[in-house]
Amino acid sequence: MPQEALFVRQGKWFHPTAFTTGPWRPDAMHGGPPSALIGIAITDALQPDEQVARVNIDLIKPVPLEPLSSVVNRRDVSRRVTHLEIELRTRDHTVASARAVLLRGSGPIPLVDLGPPIVHELVGAEHTSPGSAPRHSEPIIFHRDAIEARFTQGDWSIPGPGHAWMQLRVPVVLDEQSCALSQLLSIADFGSALSQAIAPDAGVGLINVDVNVTLAANPVGPWFFLETQGQVSDQGIGLAITRLFDVNGPIGVITQSQIAQGFRK
Repeated sequence: MPQEALFVRQGKWFHPTAFTTGPWRPDAMHGGPPSALIGIAITDALQPDEQVARVNIDLIKPVPLEPLSSVVNRRDVSRRVTHLEIELRTRDHTVASARAVLLRGSGPIPLVDLGPPIVHELVGAEHTSPGSAPRHSEPIIFHRDAIEARFTQGDWSIPGPGHAWMQLRVPVVLDEQSCALSQLLSIADFGSALSQAIAPDAGVGLINVDVNVTLAANPVGPWFFLETQGQVSDQGIGLAITRLFDVNGPIGVITQSQIAQGFRK
């Protein structure tokens, strides 16, 4: 059994464990673990009073099961707006990149009373479905063994919108406390799978090439509620849209661009 975390830190390098393994090939990661590392890089770069407003992650190529390091460049656009550019690199290649927008608020402001926010109750496991077991032969895989899902609507195998509470069950880095942004980004990639815009027996999957998270509030983990809807054209180009909640209410939106990929049934 590998160590119970996604990565083990050694100096500037994050060494992946088997818990990072993705669904498409046994030598590459799921999109969630590298996104979680990007969350660490952003959180470490935050200065006092800054809030993450947007994170755009581009999954440039399959991320191999190799050590990763991050490079962060900070550009202060104004006193209240900062852009971060993040690259995740193996020893030979850049495998993912991200852009984050950080904002500084102006202090308390009067708000219009729009009524109480929508709050989804964190439903106990006994009242929800864990979803059908993912059909993969690997002994350990990220979305089956590192993630807990509690479906309130839909399933991995049911076409149509999916609603689920999700949490990362293992630390991002061994022996380190996982920050809320990393916990969120580790599951943000699942909006694509939960939307299920193609029938599962069609022999076609939708691979998302990016993850775009826009936030109106600081996330509170480890549980997040994903309310998804997908659409796909007859040319095989799709879009997944996810309304995002934590235990306090709505916090943002996730969008993902998708391309259809055939596979053997």
